[in-house]
Amino acid sequence: MGLYSQQLLDLKALRDKIGQIDDHYRQFMAINHRGKCPFCGITDMLGVYHSKREAYDHYLPKGIYPFNSINFRNLVPACHYCNSSYKLAQDPAYSSKDPAGATHRRKSFYPYTTAGHNIEISIDLSNPDIDNLTASDVQLTFGPTAISEELDAWQDVYGIEERYQAKCCSNDAKDWLEQIRIFRDEHGIDPEAAIATIRQQANKDLIANSNFLKAAFLEGCNRLGIWGSDL
Repeated sequence: MGLYSQQLLDLKALRDKIGQIDDHYRQFMAINHRGKCPFCGITDMLGVYHSKREAYDHYLPKGIYPFNSINFRNLVPACHYCNSSYKLAQDPAYSSKDPAGATHRRKSFYPYTTAGHNIEISIDLSNPDIDNLTASDVQLTFGPTAISEELDAWQDVYGIEERYQAKCCSNDAKDWLEQIRIFRDEHGIDPEAAIATIRQQANKDLIANSNFLKAAFLEGCNRLGIWGSDL
């Protein structure tokens, strides 16, 4: 009964063999040193300087794959929102049920892969009134098409589109625009030049300050031509 239970990790013989989960977490966060959730990229994670840690997600749900329930290559630290609000017990390897009640196998990202994926995000806005932007005004496009199936699974499991739309409608996005206004009005820097600098920052570090989303949002604002108005 307890062969695949979490209590098995408390056995001294097993701890001596594979280590303790707290040690695993510290090692994970030492590598994931940007301090952001590896699934959504926008939520802060408790790190090496915290006395507490984030919960572990069973990437392949333990209710479906019990033999992987204590496999450290299936246990992944995730932020509360990814783990407990969005993913829950969803299976990344299978789509949600279609109207006929069937599920379908699909490709999905593997958290511990050593191969990187250069995910492309483009944002288009349909409303120039940024102060009253709603989620329906924010259209996101993800690429490249070569990994479209993995991207669809990622968006489905972690509510990525909804969460990124919400971020673009938040005070954070208004602050991004305020930075462009300050560059323009206080320092005489053209908005397009300021955005080019932000894109350079994003290319250097996509995760810091949500640069990957910030750059895409500001580029969307630029395409909409909002700079002629008062930001």
